[in-house]
Amino acid sequence: MTKLVIISDSHNNHAMVERVLAAEKKANALIYLGDGLADMERALMFHPRMRVYAVAGNCDFGALEPQDGLAAFDKVIVYYTHGHNHGVKYSLDRIAAHGKARGAELVLFGHTHIPVSEVVDGVHLFNPGSCGRSHNGCNTYGVITLHEGQIVSAEHKPVPLV
Repeated sequence: MTKLVIISDSHNNHAMVERVLAAEKKANALIYLGDGLADMERALMFHPRMRVYAVAGNCDFGALEPQDGLAAFDKVIVYYTHGHNHGVKYSLDRIAAHGKARGAELVLFGHTHIPVSEVVDGVHLFNPGSCGRSHNGCNTYGVITLHEGQIVSAEHKPVPLV
């Protein structure tokens, strides 16, 4: 079993990222989807052994991180990006096609600040929402569990209050 913590859009709210990482200490990896890379870096001071995959978002000015990434976890190919270059505020078809063209079974994205978990054209799309500036009232992050090439669970969780 592989447990991935998915965070996006903290927007200068490092305390929220720290709360998520404290709650998910047993995760195998963190995938940070942009717009608050400095928050992630600050929170990682308390979790130096956490394996991290990160991309820059449209508000991460001057960041050296890439715009997207492709990785395999527990035999599942994962494409991850912030989402602003794929028109995710208007439709999920483009990002689904982009991930599928790269052989991904799971596509992770942020940018909209709204949690999503749905399958489009055979690709599981997952947006954790925003851990620092939610548009639906609750700051959220994601936890995805993988096992032997299967997505066992993909859940949205509220950021812990303390």
